Amino acid sequence: MERLQLVRKGQIALIQFRTGEKSIANKIVKSLEENSITSDELGMYWKENTAGYYYYQAPVETQALMIETFSEVGVIPNEPESAKRNLNNIDNLKIWLLKNKQTNSWKTTKATSEAVYALLLNGSDWISITDMVDINLGDIKIEPSKMKDIAIEAGTGYFKTSWNAQEITPKMADVTIAKKGNGIAWGGLYWQYFEDLDKNNLS
Repeated sequence: MERLQLVRKGQIALIQFRTGEKSIANKIVKSLEENSITSDELGMYWKENTAGYYYYQAPVETQALMIETFSEVGVIPNEPESAKRNLNNIDNLKIWLLKNKQTNSWKTTKATSEAVYALLLNGSDWISITDMVDINLGDIKIEPSKMKDIAIEAGTGYFKTSWNAQEITPKMADVTIAKKGNGIAWGGLYWQYFEDLDKNNLS
């Protein structure tokens, strides 16, 4: 299944569904699901959905089209489990989009608008969850709203903090994070230190 076929399959499934040929649309979506890859880290995606020269080789727009296709066509009549499975598929498709944004920039306004539309279109409600994750470093509870000089980014909840060398204890290496509600969250933790140049082996 080439990239062009992936886009066309989504478009054909939507056309067939909207013109009453729902059984054909369901078969196309089933084929798309069977040829996809799903992982906890990257969500649901297709390995051939990579960037290229042509307009149909646009990963973000293609993934957004897949979300629209599964949202509209994915539930199969007379199959009670299909609604639950399809909701899970949509959430996994959205994870890939968000993971893509974490490591890349959506290069055009078209890609951005289609991605945002797809993320808001269907699936579980992730936007209404506003609670911060619970973070503990050893016996220290991280509460950014109560910490000085910490700015929490509106909408994403992003914040950054650091400690001086004399403030760091071995217990702080024991990190626990608890997320509330559905949806996904990302974070990063790194230990930065300085070393004398003569002690670095650069060879």
